[in-house]
Amino acid sequence: MSDRPSSSRRQPRADATRNRRRILDAATSVFAEKGPAATLSDVARTAGVGIGTIYRNFDDKESLLDALFDDKIDTVIRVAVEAAEVQDPGVAFRTYLWGMIEAHSLDRSLATVLFTSNRVDRFPVHLSDQLASTADGLIAAAIEAGELRAGFTRQDTNVLAIMVRTTVAATGETAPGLWRRYADIVVEGTRPTSHAGPLRPAPLDFTSTAEALGRTL
Repeated sequence: MSDRPSSSRRQPRADATRNRRRILDAATSVFAEKGPAATLSDVARTAGVGIGTIYRNFDDKESLLDALFDDKIDTVIRVAVEAAEVQDPGVAFRTYLWGMIEAHSLDRSLATVLFTSNRVDRFPVHLSDQLASTADGLIAAAIEAGELRAGFTRQDTNVLAIMVRTTVAATGETAPGLWRRYADIVVEGTRPTSHAGPLRPAPLDFTSTAEALGRTL
């Protein structure tokens, strides 16, 4: 008698995988539209599944957001890693800042995954450390090379990304690419000039910045 599982035994696992993917895709859409106010019922309705299917896959909304974090964090890491491979410090930093703005503008659910209440505390430490050290290195090198205004921090990167992201909500239906205009203005505005004064006031610390951004969603 064969030990190979029958197709009838494999099918539930395939269905479960498809349902989980459908739920994650629906959650991306729902959190992009509704932000942290979105409910699991909203996600179930968009996914075309029953609420019971949601709970068979995720204990609660935080568990779903954790899964979305796992789904999306590679994008953020890739932005930082690819920028760090650029030799010119100024170009490297601007590649990083543009990439972060683009990530948030093309996927408005990303801010909900990263910045809603208590989300920062749920990040795996090794990923937080990797992102922080890479971003801080890019910023420090650009400042030292005279390519970035002194006093800039990675907190500023997140705030600027969310600032540009808001234009997508306002203009996305009528002019879906308009955010790129403002991204360009923001990125080029980080270059030091003879007219630029010191950056004031000082930024909030990283956790406080994340909490403040979460309140805007």
